[in-house]
Amino acid sequence: MFNYTFLKQVVSKFTGKKPDFLVIEIINHYIQVTLLKADFSNKNILICKNITKDIKKLDVPYLLKEVKNILRKIPKKSDFNVILNLDSSLASTVYSSVSLIRSKPKELIDEADLDNLISQVIWKFFDKHRSKVSKKMGIEEIDVLLGDVRIRGIKVDGHKVVNPLGFKAKSVEIYLSETFTIRDFIKGIREIMPLNKIVFVSEAGTILSHTLFDSIEENNPLFLVNLFPNQTSIFKASVGHLHHIDNFNWGGNALVEKLRNNFKLDNAVAKTVIETYNRNDGSPRFIKKLENIFIEESRSLINGIESLASEEGAVFINPYFNFPSCLISDRFQSKFNKKFKLQLLSTDSIMKSFGFTVQFNKSVKKIRNLATLSSVLLELSLMPKNKKISYLANRRVRWLLS
Repeated sequence: MFNYTFLKQVVSKFTGKKPDFLVIEIINHYIQVTLLKADFSNKNILICKNITKDIKKLDVPYLLKEVKNILRKIPKKSDFNVILNLDSSLASTVYSSVSLIRSKPKELIDEADLDNLISQVIWKFFDKHRSKVSKKMGIEEIDVLLGDVRIRGIKVDGHKVVNPLGFKAKSVEIYLSETFTIRDFIKGIREIMPLNKIVFVSEAGTILSHTLFDSIEENNPLFLVNLFPNQTSIFKASVGHLHHIDNFNWGGNALVEKLRNNFKLDNAVAKTVIETYNRNDGSPRFIKKLENIFIEESRSLINGIESLASEEGAVFINPYFNFPSCLISDRFQSKFNKKFKLQLLSTDSIMKSFGFTVQFNKSVKKIRNLATLSSVLLELSLMPKNKKISYLANRRVRWLLS
């Protein structure tokens, strides 16, 4: 049962009215719906309630039905700001910039001019990327919709400005991110809730790679490797460029299957064996045997990372299952032909770098991949806060959502 008393006690410590967020995550093999309070001023996130369900497939009608069933368990009287954090098969978040030449450079930029500039930028960005996005998500171009736009920066004649109103300029460059989604999915969401309740739509892996990149005090490219039970998904982040590279068919179930075949175990016991290994709870001979099995079975993981990660450098492993620690060991890294620096993604390190803390209501069950959940809130909190520009941008999104 949702603990309103506890929530009121904690919220009373916050200054001013803070938003309620309902984060709906559809990630590869699960749906997670989380109710939380986000105090961006004091950099505190309070996770109040969460419901998680494993899913069998990423089929739109099936997913919409499951989301609707879960939302029935959420208090109906609360006024939530909804965030959709989606699998790469359902959404694509693209970061880039668009430059425009003004026809009357000696005239000051007024609101009407800015509205026109933003309209052109959003449409050009959408038109440029929708073909590639449609192929990535396996849909026709006509079924690609724009679910979210964020203006992240503006330059007039090569100079950064917070607000271009009142400037003269020959050229205007607008930096933005757009999230592309599937028509049938957005149509189904519209039937579940009003679209004006949705304050942010994102591709989960790209957003996580962005916050990870920003949390590190260097500009070298990095790769994020999301390890799922049946699939591995790789993202690249560098200065001004973030994207989902590709997937390949290797995941945690391969390790479980290998243990089943070697020791004649069922799935549950095989997963327990991985836990036993991570605790180093066994004879040295047995632990060594397990390590050999894990590394042998992970040859496909090595090949997949090497084929998709084009540059040598930092590779952050983000597992969505119980992950054998030997797969980031020096021994495992020595199997690579390229010089990658493998490390396990740390949610604590990311949150600490931004000065954020996360608290949990006592009734909250275990969160599935806190890094994925927290990154979308960090992203939202760190966006430029120009209300005028945001209003103009989001007004233009409406005619690309029909």
